[in-house]
Amino acid sequence: MLSGTGAVILAASAVLVLVFALFLTWVVRLRRALQDARRATERERAVSARERANAAQERTLAAERGEEVKRLAAVRSELDEAARRERILRDSVQASFESVARNMHAMSMVQQQVLDGLEQHVEDARLMGEVMKADHAAAQMTRKAQTLLVMCGIWPARRETRPVSLFDCVRGAQSRIVEFGRVDVHGGQNLYAVAPAVEGLMHAVAELLENATVFSPSRTQVAVAVREVAAGAVIEIDDAGLGMPPDVLEKAAGQLRDGLDLAQLGAVPRLGLACVGRWSRELGFGVELSTASAYGGTRVVVFVPHRLLTEPAGAVRAADHKPVVVEPVVVGKVNQDAGGAGLGPAASGPAGGGPPNG
Repeated sequence: MLSGTGAVILAASAVLVLVFALFLTWVVRLRRALQDARRATERERAVSARERANAAQERTLAAERGEEVKRLAAVRSELDEAARRERILRDSVQASFESVARNMHAMSMVQQQVLDGLEQHVEDARLMGEVMKADHAAAQMTRKAQTLLVMCGIWPARRETRPVSLFDCVRGAQSRIVEFGRVDVHGGQNLYAVAPAVEGLMHAVAELLENATVFSPSRTQVAVAVREVAAGAVIEIDDAGLGMPPDVLEKAAGQLRDGLDLAQLGAVPRLGLACVGRWSRELGFGVELSTASAYGGTRVVVFVPHRLLTEPAGAVRAADHKPVVVEPVVVGKVNQDAGGAGLGPAASGPAGGGPPNG
């Protein structure tokens, strides 16, 4: 009897232990589930808080962006207005220079015509010398006016109809400067420039010769050598000045290279090199400055490519011709010419008159 009761008790105890174990397991699982739920809730709250913070930040950034956009729009408007005023000022400056240059050019050309007529009738040697001086002064004015016109985008309408030797191109350029007697030219008699390139080459070389004489002692010579090279011809100009420091040389090279307009050249602009640069880009010849002159000064090398050279058939001596009176006009690229294709502006003409006629 007792043994049966003990067995029942043992069985009941076992059941209780099993039930208690299951209860503990359920409690542990429930606790873990509650912890997971709590952590999930905390994560959700954190995510929600971050989202609210991000939304607030976005609203703040949107407001700031709106303000920034407004500020940038205001700045851009101011810059556009400043650029517009600068364009108006630049156009006004250019129009003023162009008007002055046209008047100078017209007056100088008329003066040269009158002086050319006098030269045909004056027999007195002393008076002829004075007339030649006046003619030379008129040639200076013509060159200065043409320089201004070129800087305004106005190209001479005169054009040579026949090739001109590079020797005569340099001599024609020599006749356009004040100290023409200091220039010594060698070579180039058998190298001929195509007709459309003659005026541009003369004008550019005249500006370079002017610089060479101005920035070297008056008692020294400026040596010019014209020679043929594999790719065309070169005109080498050497002066006996002090040369250029590296910073000045770089600035001068920049004027040749950068295509500056009148408003960018300063309050007292030096137009010569800028004008040379414009001619070089229009016609396609090269200009290089260096301190490699054998005379201690500055060397300028003008490279004339083959396409600007031609045969001497029907050539003329440019230095022997007087310019005719023409009105400069705005021109674009010329069509293909007998002497070369696509040579830039219709920019050639006979050289200005002057003392060097040999």
